[in-house]
Amino acid sequence: MPKAFYQTPFHIDHIIARKHGGSSVKDNLAYACFHCNTRKGPNIAGIDPSTGRLARLFHPRGDRWSEHFAWQGALIEGLTATGRATIQVLALNQPSLVAVRQSLQEEGHNFEAS
Repeated sequence: MPKAFYQTPFHIDHIIARKHGGSSVKDNLAYACFHCNTRKGPNIAGIDPSTGRLARLFHPRGDRWSEHFAWQGALIEGLTATGRATIQVLALNQPSLVAVRQSLQEEGHNFEAS
């Protein structure tokens, strides 16, 4: 969701946490909302709910959003193990987030990502 619709400041997140050897260089940093940053924590993987197997999380610098996710109305659908694990770990389809996205979509806002 665009930063303009959040009341709390965005955070700079280490995509690969420092505790896992990640450094503070541009290619390993991402701007993240409070919800996503606190849900992700130092995680670099999660469980794919479709297979029960470990899958790496989406890498915003190296992955294309459209290869791993699709919009189903205000819900985000995981197209791959990476997408599904990321949705699960970040709780991207938590009812309150879906409700906000739905309201914003009804107002004409588009959340398509590339």
